[in-house]
Amino acid sequence: MTQQPPEPSERPPVNWKSALGGLIRGLRHVLRALFMGDGEAPLADMRAAFGNLNPRHVVLGVLLMAILGYMLTGLYVVAPGEAAVVRRFGAVVEPNVAPGLHYRLPWPIDRVDIVNVSEIRREVVGVPIPEEGHDHPEPPSKLQVLSGDTNVIDVEIIVQYQVSDPAAYLLNVQYAPYRLVRDAVRQAATFVMSQMPVDGILTTERQTLQNTIRAETQNRLDLYNSGLTIAGINLQKAFPPDEVADAFIDVNSARDDRGRTVNEANGYANSLLPQARGDAQKILADAQSYRSTTIGQANGEADSFGSILAEYQVNSEIYGEDVTRYRLYLETLERILPRIQIYVVNTENGERVNLRLLGNSAPLSTATANP
Repeated sequence: MTQQPPEPSERPPVNWKSALGGLIRGLRHVLRALFMGDGEAPLADMRAAFGNLNPRHVVLGVLLMAILGYMLTGLYVVAPGEAAVVRRFGAVVEPNVAPGLHYRLPWPIDRVDIVNVSEIRREVVGVPIPEEGHDHPEPPSKLQVLSGDTNVIDVEIIVQYQVSDPAAYLLNVQYAPYRLVRDAVRQAATFVMSQMPVDGILTTERQTLQNTIRAETQNRLDLYNSGLTIAGINLQKAFPPDEVADAFIDVNSARDDRGRTVNEANGYANSLLPQARGDAQKILADAQSYRSTTIGQANGEADSFGSILAEYQVNSEIYGEDVTRYRLYLETLERILPRIQIYVVNTENGERVNLRLLGNSAPLSTATANP
């Protein structure tokens, strides 16, 4: 048989009242020993040690130490890359304190504010997703602008800025610096892009657009006297909205096709025009040559006729007009007869001869014709 474990014995209940009473009695005994002891208590020892001090001297020393400590609170240190602004009763007395150890009157007379002027701060505009480390109370939003030819464009801009005037930065604008820069960039981008066509914004005018937006943003910040300087602006993206992205792609494709067609047409024209110009020059040269030849031949014939006429007039006076004409007639026949074919036909019997049938017969060098 297995033995059963013994049942645990019951604990006696705690008497909390008696325990609390014992604690109170112990505390009373300790306090009585401290404040009402027989000379060996700590407070009694302190009374014996400082009993010979003058209370007025003690109070005066304490006051002097307090005043010295209060005056020492005016010391402050400006680290490298920082600048301090000292205000006295709210009015700026030192607008740009250089790095180092400095002193100003303690609070509430003077107040010092230290600003980091070397830090390059960053702000994104038009990005719908917040960047890590740039969380703001309000959610980010897209930046959509209207171009000069009424096209909607989504824009994403990254701007870098820093504090250039600490006093103006602290006092002139009661607005969060990131919001001031962001709104100034949005206004500048909207204003500048509204004066440009969409083709220039998306393609060739990107660098010019960045510079113009930066200058316009800086002008607005200077008008506000914000004490901020734009260190750089990067036009990260400029693209059509998703709803019309396909239409923009079609337009760009059509524009590329148009450019390619124009280039091909220009190339074809450039290949034809020189040939056409060459042909035209050749025709002109041939025409000039023909003109010169014809004019020269006509002038020669005219001169020859003039010479013959002069000779005829001279011979007519010497030999007579009829003799001269008959001689010219004979000379003309001498030039013509060797170049023609002569046929002798007998017509005494009244026969009729078809001269067309004699066309293939051999020409006779000399012949006589019967009447």
